[in-house]
Amino acid sequence: MGAAMNVAVVGAGPIGCATAAYLLKQGHRPALWSPTAARLRRHGAAVRYACTGSLDGWIELEWLGAPGELARFDVVIVCLPGNAYASVLKPLSAVWRNGQTMVVSGALSLCPLWLRDSAARRGREVHAVGWATTPTTAHFLADGRLHANPLRDRIDMAGTERGAGALALCAALLGPRFVDAGDLLAPTLANINPIAHAAEVIPNLTRMDKGEDWPLFGCFTPVVARLAAELDRERLALAAALGFALPTLAEHYSRSYHIRQGPLHDMAAEIQARGMGPAGPASLAHRYVLEDAPFGLVFQEALARAADVPSPLLSACIDLLQAAYGRDFRTENFLVDELGLATGGIAALRNRCAASHNADTLPR
Repeated sequence: MGAAMNVAVVGAGPIGCATAAYLLKQGHRPALWSPTAARLRRHGAAVRYACTGSLDGWIELEWLGAPGELARFDVVIVCLPGNAYASVLKPLSAVWRNGQTMVVSGALSLCPLWLRDSAARRGREVHAVGWATTPTTAHFLADGRLHANPLRDRIDMAGTERGAGALALCAALLGPRFVDAGDLLAPTLANINPIAHAAEVIPNLTRMDKGEDWPLFGCFTPVVARLAAELDRERLALAAALGFALPTLAEHYSRSYHIRQGPLHDMAAEIQARGMGPAGPASLAHRYVLEDAPFGLVFQEALARAADVPSPLLSACIDLLQAAYGRDFRTENFLVDELGLATGGIAALRNRCAASHNADTLPR
């Protein structure tokens, strides 16, 4: 185990709390900051919560009372849904200082690139790293405990700066489970949440609308599996067109939940049987749509259009969700415009993303 680091975690949801708990387990000194922390017990400058699953017992951490305190940390891990980027991260751009490293967990829509650029516009130089997925999966139980699953075996990552420093930092934080993709576009496309969640929720929208209690993986039937597999095929085709060979959805589930690969619906059944699957969304106002539609599906569609790669099912899912929700998700992702994807084209964006090295393929 390396030297202990002071690490700030932005976001006190299940993933933020689980990430902080695992950092503590690795011997680091994590602190939490969030605009809200409704599920946590706060006592002045400390916060406590109970864990179960792969983590057991009480976790006590430093609680940061003001966003300005984030400036004293060399490493900040952002554990926020994409639809909180604008409301939370935009104001924080005034807080960052020179030399900080911002790690975006489960990064969507090239958020790390935007973080670096927005800091640069204020005359500050920060490093940014994107993780293709979160370090683990986690959810709060009805009694308030945090159920955390094991750390994932593999997390694809990339940074905005050249060299191996970002990979070494990630390994120092949570162990040697990170793979340097060399290009921020690779972990963006390696994030399977948007397509997986679309496949899971679209056949179950009425359950969400009625507020039913239903198991996410318990309802992952062959219908869901076929939809997920076809969306995954389009994701992988886009990645291949950009020069990346990424893990499949089945490989991701195998590594995330430590189960053998097989048909997707069989893998989902095993995840459910082992008690690792969360409840399905009990409301339409859930991040599986409000985050993943604009900041996952819409961004992937914009990439596909810029790269001239057909993605008809992806577009159909966006259209269906827009009709069901009565809102235009395609206009909700501010990063498509701020990163110049629509106007600058795919070549210019690729040049900005290939920071570490120009890897043509990503080993499995």
